[in-house]
Amino acid sequence: MKRAIAVILVACAGAIMVSCGLDKPDSADGRSVLVLQTVDTSGIYAGEWRGVPGAQVEITGALTAYKNIFTADENGKIVLDGLPTGDYYIQASMRDEEHDVLLTGQTKKMLQSQTEVKDTLFMSFVPLSPIVINELYYCGCNGSSFYFYDQYVELYNSTSDTLYLDGYVVCRSQQSDGIFDIEGADFALGYYVYQFPGMRGVTHQCPIGPHEYLVCATDAINHHNYGALCVNLLGADWEFFNPIQNDYDNLSVPNILPISTMGKDFTLTLTHTGVFLATGEDITFVDYTTSSGVSPFAQVPLGTIVDAVEYGSSPSIRRYMTLRIDAGIGGNGMTSYSGQSIERKVPGFDSNNSSFDFVILGSPTPGYSH
Repeated sequence: MKRAIAVILVACAGAIMVSCGLDKPDSADGRSVLVLQTVDTSGIYAGEWRGVPGAQVEITGALTAYKNIFTADENGKIVLDGLPTGDYYIQASMRDEEHDVLLTGQTKKMLQSQTEVKDTLFMSFVPLSPIVINELYYCGCNGSSFYFYDQYVELYNSTSDTLYLDGYVVCRSQQSDGIFDIEGADFALGYYVYQFPGMRGVTHQCPIGPHEYLVCATDAINHHNYGALCVNLLGADWEFFNPIQNDYDNLSVPNILPISTMGKDFTLTLTHTGVFLATGEDITFVDYTTSSGVSPFAQVPLGTIVDAVEYGSSPSIRRYMTLRIDAGIGGNGMTSYSGQSIERKVPGFDSNNSSFDFVILGSPTPGYSH
């Protein structure tokens, strides 16, 4: 397990107006100037609203691969010159060391063919979620052709208390394929549904300690033996295991067992899907007719979902999950079999937008922070 570091700043802090990430798209039309003023509305400074010097402002194209991070000046302002016409998600974050808080704010802005656009980005506290999905490793490694058995889901307890996962479920979502309206339904669709032992609120078999991380492995073995980029998961805390299939079982690692009939082991697609953690209550199984035939899927009530992460290689791909549990898509630009993972910028911080909350790591970090 890994311990949370005391302070984690959003990436690329330090140089004012120095960007990092993907290059801007080369477009001659519709260049705009965006003047953005960050404002702290939390009242921690004697009740005053004020600019946020040094705030990290991330600009992400809603339908393009554009992504850059800028640092606000001493007045909390940034001036972005030459942004192409289009829709942009904007998030500002700042860790206040004196008051030990994380300030953040988000907005969506459409830039048209205008000389200058001014806007204010209001920032305030966002509470840390008690248990979140902190890291997902899904893209596969270089063990051999099509080797992806070293996948894992990492959970994090952001509180100072020991919490219990008894009865909780980890689910891989399923694209609706037109069979229902994901934005109109009060549930998320589960394809694989694996459950921790015990009963929520009754037993205490599955603790997750204060500021600790749990690694839930597809197969808890040393995959590094199969390739230099593959991950050693012998130290995993939990292992997804399907006893009615030909599935590997590390007897020294406790099991998370399936309650769904779909699939074999708990595996994730290499390019796009959704993963969510729920309390395990009021799940129903319903037969849906898809292009592959009639299949039973789990309807997991949205009110029981603790955290959800949708990932994909492109921001414009068709959604797997409702915007109400994840408004963005993480992992934009991830390459299959690259041995990379996605991880939260700040452990426990969940804005319900994976486009903002996650960054791509050059290599996975199961069980420790960096």
